[in-house]
Parts: sequence; structure tokens; C-alpha cells
Amino acid sequence: MAWIKRTLVALLVVFLLLAGAVAWLLSGLDVNKYKPQLEQLAAKQGIALKLDGDIGWQLWPNVALELQGVQLAPLPQPDQPLVRADTISIGVALMPLLKKRIEAQEIVLMAPQIDLSVDEQGRGNWELLSEAMEAQKKQAEKQPPKLEIPEEKPRQDLHLALEKLRIEDGRLNYRDASNKTEYAVEQLRVAADNLVPGGEPGLVEVSAQVSGSALKQPVQISLDSTLALDEGLNGLRLQPMELSLSSGEAAATVYLRGHVRRSAADQPWQIQMNVNANAEPLRPWLDVTGTELVTQSGAVLKKLSLETSVEGSERKLDLTPLQLQLDDTVFAGSAQLRNAEMPGLDLTLRGGTLVLDDYLPPPAPEAEQPQQEAAEAPAAEPVPLPLTAMRGFNANLDLSLERLQAVELQVDRPQLQLTVDNGLYRLQKLTADLYGGELSSNGQFNARGQSAEAELSGGLAHVEISKVQQALFPSDRVQLAGKASVNWAVQTSGSDTLQLQEKLRGAVQLSSDQLSLAPFNLEKGMCQLVSYAEKTPLPERDWPARTRLQDLRANIAIKGDKVTVQEVLAGIENIAMTGDGAIDLDKQEFDFALGMALVGERTSADGCTVKNDRWRNRPLPLRCKDSFADAGATSCKPDSRRLDDLVRDELKYKAEKKYGDKVQEKVEDLKDKFKGLFKRD
Repeated sequence: MAWIKRTLVALLVVFLLLAGAVAWLLSGLDVNKYKPQLEQLAAKQGIALKLDGDIGWQLWPNVALELQGVQLAPLPQPDQPLVRADTISIGVALMPLLKKRIEAQEIVLMAPQIDLSVDEQGRGNWELLSEAMEAQKKQAEKQPPKLEIPEEKPRQDLHLALEKLRIEDGRLNYRDASNKTEYAVEQLRVAADNLVPGGEPGLVEVSAQVSGSALKQPVQISLDSTLALDEGLNGLRLQPMELSLSSGEAAATVYLRGHVRRSAADQPWQIQMNVNANAEPLRPWLDVTGTELVTQSGAVLKKLSLETSVEGSERKLDLTPLQLQLDDTVFAGSAQLRNAEMPGLDLTLRGGTLVLDDYLPPPAPEAEQPQQEAAEAPAAEPVPLPLTAMRGFNANLDLSLERLQAVELQVDRPQLQLTVDNGLYRLQKLTADLYGGELSSNGQFNARGQSAEAELSGGLAHVEISKVQQALFPSDRVQLAGKASVNWAVQTSGSDTLQLQEKLRGAVQLSSDQLSLAPFNLEKGMCQLVSYAEKTPLPERDWPARTRLQDLRANIAIKGDKVTVQEVLAGIENIAMTGDGAIDLDKQEFDFALGMALVGERTSADGCTVKNDRWRNRPLPLRCKDSFADAGATSCKPDSRRLDDLVRDELKYKAEKKYGDKVQEKVEDLKDKFKGLFKRD
């Protein structure tokens, strides 16, 4: 056992000798002489480097240079540092150190703090740093640097061959004065290996906590990646990278694989990356961001995913193919992002079935208020249009679905083609199969001026009109049924929502071969007119609470919230109907003046009979007036004012026919007497 003891003693002696040699070397190596060299080297790059403390040595666990109180700032503003650090340790290689040459292999930053800010004009403080670095670079190109030889010999070089980077307890602050937002990245920890350009890929691990004005609760971030740097720092390869985000129940992951590379320092960066992002569950992120979104269905907003391949440069990025999934609806297509003088977006997506109703807010409960209080309710305040925000970008959108369910309407194969040109929105195409009919529309919205101008035209061919009614003006009392075709052309202008409504002007044409209208029976109204005129009883029969209109044609004018039916033509059994009317969408009321003319002797096979030939083929006045809420079988009645005029004309006709010229002579005689009665001297 003695040889073991002697071996241990010999190793201890060797260790002590080596330790003493290192201590002697370090004691004779004054690293503070590098402080001016480091500051000058940074200044040549446009960076103001300030070292408040001395440069010292750290002997455990690794040999390292230790810098205290480090600050980095743009050279023109050295008193406004972007980066601060309590301690920066630079690990050095031992063998070069024995030759009194320093090779930095590892950097450790303790409690670094980065302060980024944007002023009210949108200028970032880091731009000052980049501009200063660019200015120094141009100056260096004009005046090649001179070779400086240290006064003391042998020369002691500082060589950077970074193999490891460590950041502990870092913090990044971001403030934007232009939109009053601020964010903080705290508890930042970074561990990166093999950051030598041109070397083998190394592992990178990052963790942090993010909080800010747009976040109701902090978000935890975790990043794991295999990363490699190209020679000359002209490329970055991710093989791959996984980014995880979480906050309470909210969770999301992003996977990246690819590279960012440029052919030379003066060439643009080229990007080629595969992206796979997934947020599941999605709804908790609404609470994190403070988004108040209540949906009709609690089973939606569970999942959002994106998968694409990104390729291009900082000027233009192509996302092809692009796949999006929202809950059970999958969209496939492509996109292009343009970062020119005018930013732009091209997006093409084809999707499956989307139940939009599930994502809409639930209908508001109807408040039971006295009629007087409801009448005194203040009018809605106008909302200004965000015209400025609607300008300054271009877009081409082409979106389509297999099926869309919205506002209780089922729309098959809807397609939307929309172009945006710096505030000019052109609806190139809006088509769909809508309950057996075909929708086609186009128009434009011009937001380039002080106020907006809009126009829209299109039509619905052979559509089930009851579904349209339920979507546009639902009513529990008034019901329409049957197939109809509708064409429209509307326009408006204004700078707020109230002006758009007040200046709304439009023309609508409605046509239908067979249209059912309930709960009105217009044949009964015709028979009531005949009964009133001829002083005969109304036939006793079961009058159904509906009317079938044959060959309906109607011209409708829209002015603000008033809808005027300028002309109505239709047939009801043996009755020809004409008329006009108005619909007040704001008050939910209607008022129609109709003329009912009988063609033949009877209104229908079991209707009423008109004995007097003079009442046939002659429009008899019927008035339909009520509110949508109270409409019923009694809403359409004989118009007594116009009917009395017809009755007086009929009595006059009968009198003239019976007495002939005597009636006219009697009238003239009465006129002379009345003239003498009112004569004045």
C-alpha cells in the first residue's frame, strides 16, 4: 500500500506545482490593460462600452475573465444604455493562457438588462445603435484601420472563439410611446453550446416569463433547439426548434425547421422554413389576452393550428402550401406577404363546413320595458369609420367554403373575392348557393377620402324567400313562402355609421311565380270591399290565413331606414292586384295601399260574386297597415276613405243614368242660387 501513498503524494505535488504556475502567470498578467482596448474596439463598431469595475479573474469552476458593471449604448448617446449587466464572465482556454494568450470560449452574463423603447414618432432606440454601427463601418471602409502594436512585449492577444453562452436572471423591457404599450421579459435564462461560426450544431435552451399591457396574466416561454451558425455569421440553421408557451390552462407550441441565410454581408437574407404551430386549448388564450368573446356554443375555440412552408426574403415571403384548422374546419391554400413601400397580402383559402353561428355572440335578451320608456330611449350614437386604418396596404383575398351556416342560413359553396388597393375595397365576386337559389353580388367601398363611398349590386335567383326573410327581417307574425328572385343596387356615403344609414339609397326588384303571404287573406279583403259597396252580406266560409300571389312583380326603393314599395303587381285567383306602400325598418311597421280588381264574376270558385258589372275590372281600395309584431288577419281592411269616393261616384253615375240631363240642370240651378247667396254689395 506504500506505493499508493507515494503516488498520491506525487500527484498532489504536481497539482500544487501546476496551481502555483497558473497563479504566477495570472499574477503577472494584468488584464485591466485590455479595458481601453475593449472600449476602443467597441467604439470602432459604433458601440459605447462602459466598464464601471475592474477586470478580474475567476478561478473556479473555470478560469474566466470577470467584468463588473457593463453598459452598452449607441456611440452618439453613451448615457442612454440599451444593455446593462452586473457581471460578465468570459471563460478562457487554459493552454493558450499558459502561453499568455487569451482565447475566450464561454460568456456568462449575470442579471443582464436590455431596455428597448419606441418614441411617439415610431422610432426605436435600437435604430440609433444600428445607425451608429453602420456609420462606423462606412468610415472604416474609407480609412483602413492601422495595425496597433502594444508597447509591452510579448504581445497579448484577445481571441474570441465562443463555444458556450450562458445568461442567468436576464430582463428585457420594451416600451412603445406611440400606442402606450409595454412588455417585460423576466427570469430570462439562456444556455447555448457551440456558437462557433462554421462549427457543428449546438444545443440552445431558453426559458423566460413575459408580461405586458396586452396580457392579463404572465406567459411562460420555453425554447429548445439545435442551432448552427454559418461561416461569417451569414446563416442560421434550426435543426429543429420547438417553442412552447403556456399560461394557466392556455398552451401553444411552435415547431420550426430550416435556415435563414445570405450569400454575402451586403446581400438580403433568404428564408426557408417549415412551420407547424398549434394552440390547444385555444379558448383560455382569450382570458390571457383579455379578449371578451362570448360565443353561442361552448364547444368551439378549442383548437387552432397552422402548417406551412415559408420561403423568400425580408421583402417577400411565400407561404405555400398553407393549411389552417379552426376546431373541425380545415382550410388549405397559399399566402404571400409583401414588405414593400406599400405592405401587401395575397391569401387563397379553401375550406370545408363552417358553422359561423357557433362563434357569434348569443342573442341579447329582450328587456321588458314600458312602451313610454322605450320611446324615450336615446338614439344610437354614430360610430366614426376607421378610414385611416383602412388605407396604407394592398390585399388580394380569395376565400371559399363547402358550406357556411350563418344567422340560421345554410349557404353552400360560398366564394368571396376581394381586392384592396390603398383604401379602395373592390368586391370582385360574392357567389353562393342559397337554399336552392343562386347568390351573385359585386361592389366597392372607397375609403380614400374624408368620407367613404360604397355601392353594391347583385341578385338572388330562385331562392326560398322565407329563409331570406328570417335572416333579414324576422317576424313571428308575417310569413313569406315560395321561390322568388331579387335584384338590387344600393349606394351610400358618409364618415360614420349614422351617415351611412341616412344616405343609403337603393332600388330592389322582386319577382315570383308563386309566393305565399301570411297571415293576410287578400281575397277576403276583396269580398269585404264588394260587400261594402253593394250592401250585400259577406259569404260565410273558412277564410285561410294566407294569400297566394301569382306572377308577383314589385319595385322597391330604399331611402335611409325607410323602404318604399313603389309598385306592386300580382294576381290572386281571379283578382288583379296593384298598389304601393312603405316599410319602416326602424319602427318595424308597414303601410300598403292596394287596388283589388276583379276579373270575371267570382273572386274564386268558392269566393264571392260581384253582380254589378261596374265593380268588375275596377280597382277597389284595400289598406294593409300594422306593425310586424301585431300583424294578423285584421291588418288588411277596406280603405273607407277611398272606397267612399268610389261609392259617391257610383251613386252619381246611377243618378245621371236615371234622370239624364235633369240632374245637370238641377246642379246648374243650385250653383246660380249659391252664387247669389254669397254676393256682396
